[in-house]
Amino acid sequence: MKRFLLTVIAVCIAVIATAQPGNRTPRENDKKGPMKIEELISDLSKTQKTKIDNITKLTTKTIDNYRQQLNSVRDSIRSYMESPNDHSNILFPLYEREGRLQAEISKEYYRCKVAIDKLLTPEQYRTLKEQMDKHKHHRDAKRKSPSASHKPSNK
Repeated sequence: MKRFLLTVIAVCIAVIATAQPGNRTPRENDKKGPMKIEELISDLSKTQKTKIDNITKLTTKTIDNYRQQLNSVRDSIRSYMESPNDHSNILFPLYEREGRLQAEISKEYYRCKVAIDKLLTPEQYRTLKEQMDKHKHHRDAKRKSPSASHKPSNK
């Protein structure tokens, strides 16, 4: 169940990343790009697609706001860390703020997952789970296989 939850959260992240192409991570910028729910569940209604799009846009906006705050906090942490003086009284609250922002980002991804799950029929949910398990299996197998660029040379 925990693995499935993480997999569905990964789908939410992928959906959110497609809503804001400029915010993709290097891993998501591969040839295929992130998966879209429409690619995993073929029988989504137009209403479901619209609602999912609205959910992901709102989630993206919220997460972007948290990320901006997080970047600001991290910039402050770096500037205090570069100073030779003891700034514990300033740094420790900044570290706590950093942790809270990271937690809020994770919670927002989960909220997105739950909101999308509520829109799916039981059959669509099963289809999503099956597709995510299939893609996870392929992704895991790909990670375990040695890549051509990492083969030892015969010099």
